[in-house]
Amino acid sequence: MKFDNIFCKLLLIIISPYLLFAKVDSSAQKIYEVNVSKNLLGTAIEAKVLSEDIKNAKAALLKAFKEIERIDSVYNMYRKGSPIYLINLNAGINSQNVPLETYRLIKRAIEYSKKYEQLFDITIGPLTNLWGFNSDKEIIIPSQSSLDSLLKLVNYRNIILEEKDTSVYLIKKGMMLDLGGIAKGFAVDRASAILKESGIKDFLINAGGDICVSGKNDKNDIWTIGIKHPRKQKELLASFKTTNTCIATSGDYERFTEIKGIRYHHILYPNTGMPGWNNRSVTVMYKTTEEATVLAKYIFLIGNEQFKKLKLEKEIKYFTVDEEGKINYNKSLLRKNSLKIIDK
Repeated sequence: MKFDNIFCKLLLIIISPYLLFAKVDSSAQKIYEVNVSKNLLGTAIEAKVLSEDIKNAKAALLKAFKEIERIDSVYNMYRKGSPIYLINLNAGINSQNVPLETYRLIKRAIEYSKKYEQLFDITIGPLTNLWGFNSDKEIIIPSQSSLDSLLKLVNYRNIILEEKDTSVYLIKKGMMLDLGGIAKGFAVDRASAILKESGIKDFLINAGGDICVSGKNDKNDIWTIGIKHPRKQKELLASFKTTNTCIATSGDYERFTEIKGIRYHHILYPNTGMPGWNNRSVTVMYKTTEEATVLAKYIFLIGNEQFKKLKLEKEIKYFTVDEEGKINYNKSLLRKNSLKIIDK
C-alpha cells in the first residue's frame, strides 16, 4: 500500500537509528509534519504525524517506534531468548512462563482460530519454517511426505494456557508458534495508542500494508490509501479515502517464488500446508489492525464466493482481486470512501 505523497523540504533531522523529517505548513497557524521510517518486523515501518507541537510530535513518534522495536524482539520466533523462541524450544517438554501481554496475545490468536474456521492458526510455525518464507534460504516446494509429517503439529487446540502463572505449553515436540501473521497488526495498534495518548490526533502508521489512520492529512482532508497492483509492483490498482480506522492487506506478491509458472507464496492453508490460490490480493478495513490482518488472510484463503455467503458486507469493508484478476468490493467502499479504480 501507499499513502499521500510526502514533501519534506524545510527541515531534516537525523536521530539515530531513526529518520525524522519535518515540514511546516505555510498558513498562519503552524502545523508541523513529522515522518519516521525504519525497517522492523521484516518490513518498512512508516509513520506520519501532523501537529502544532513539533517537540511533542517527535517525542511521541520515537516512543511509538521504541514500542514497535520491543514487539519485534518479543514476537520473533527465531530470536534466541524471546518468549516465542522459548515456548517453541520447550514444546512437548515444559510449559513456559511468559509476560501477561504475550499470554493475552496468544489467547486472542486462539479465539481468532475459533472465529475464522481454523484458517488462522499460530501453530503453523513448522510449515512456514519448512517453506522458508521467513528466512533467506531458497524456496523449494516441500514433498508431500514432509508436509504430512508436520501437519500433525499444526493445531491451535494443542496450545495449553494457564492463566494463574501466564504460562504456555505446546503439547507435542516439534510444535512451533509463529505470530508473524498477527504481530505487525498488534504493533501498529500499540503505536497508534501511544500517539493518541500523547495527544496526537492526525497520523498514519504503515507497516507493510498494515495501516492505522487518524484525523486528517497535510491537505486538511481525510487520508487517501493506495492499493498496490498485485501484478504490477510499482503501480497502484485503486485508492480510497478513510480516517479513524485500520486497514490490512494480504497479497501473494510480498513473499513468493514462481516454479514452472506457478506462484508459491507465504499465505498457507494450516490444514494442507500449501499456499492459497483463491485470491491475489485482499484489503479490509476493521476496528483494529490486529484483527484486520487476520481477516484479510481469512478472506484470502476462503475466496470471494465463500466469503460473500457469510453476509458480512455491512460489518467489513473489503477490496479483493481474485485468482483471475477480477476485482470485487462492497458498495459502501465505493459510496462512502470514494473508491477509485486506477489500473485494471
